[in-house]
Amino acid sequence: MRQLLGFEKDIEVVAVYGSGIECLEQIDEYLPDVIFMDIRMPGISGIETTRLLCQKYPNIKVIMLTAHDEVQYVTDAISAGAKGYVLKKVRQEELIKIIHDVIDNKSFLDPDLIDSLFNKLKHKKSPLKGEENQNLTKRELEVLQYMVDGSTDEGIAKLLFISKFTVRSHIRNIFQKFNATSKTQVVSKAIGRGIVREREVK
Repeated sequence: MRQLLGFEKDIEVVAVYGSGIECLEQIDEYLPDVIFMDIRMPGISGIETTRLLCQKYPNIKVIMLTAHDEVQYVTDAISAGAKGYVLKKVRQEELIKIIHDVIDNKSFLDPDLIDSLFNKLKHKKSPLKGEENQNLTKRELEVLQYMVDGSTDEGIAKLLFISKFTVRSHIRNIFQKFNATSKTQVVSKAIGRGIVREREVK
């Protein structure tokens, strides 16, 4: 992507981030006009990263650039605030046009996804109780990821340099937002909904 966009005279690639957390922590350094985001990344998902970015930086345009063509990802990304959803098979000249359109406050959906999205919306049902958007904070997402990794409350506290009482306060909030009564339920729902994913333990 850096090489592809680097040939365009009116586009400058200012940064490349390796994860959602890295993006959220370093975004203030550059405050780009447009961010390309994948769905699956280390730690928190691209959709959750998009939601947090759009809440704090409404002027930044997020374009999902991914191989995932599942309609649920599309609707979740749009709900999170993404202005575009593009499959990775897109041609270079199309991608450049999409960037300019999104900067001009236009939205873009990959044409290959339109029929599937219409069918999804046509048969859409109301969400079940407890399945609404969790609206987790950045810190809650970090705590949630360590819960998925199997860390104890004390372990999470040491990793995040906060007290175990603060960790437990975050966990209570997470339980409430997931409508869950145990860590097992939270972890299962978080992984099932693609909010975080299991990381390989080294």
